[in-house]
Amino acid sequence: MLRDAAVAREQRERVVASTHDVHRGVRKTPDHFANLGRVADGLKTEDLKGDAVAPFIEEVASGFGPLRAVSHSAVLPKTPAFWARPAMPLGSHPAQWPARG
Repeated sequence: MLRDAAVAREQRERVVASTHDVHRGVRKTPDHFANLGRVADGLKTEDLKGDAVAPFIEEVASGFGPLRAVSHSAVLPKTPAFWARPAMPLGSHPAQWPARG
């Protein structure tokens, strides 16, 4: 029983330590952005035009017509991100859980 308590305490300490690391990383995020510096006259910078962002836009069919959105930044070849079901207006389908499988 004493051994089990020691193992449980060790596991709890490991979880607390990893949670602390996450919180510490989140607290440092504003400092990271502040250290990047500023762009001269950054607020006067022109907005990006359609041609510049076109490679990052994806289009999928939906119940509302073609849906255009910014594609995910992390493209993984073996497990690509996708939506299993398209966006649909309310009432398009009966209210039920989808079939498993």
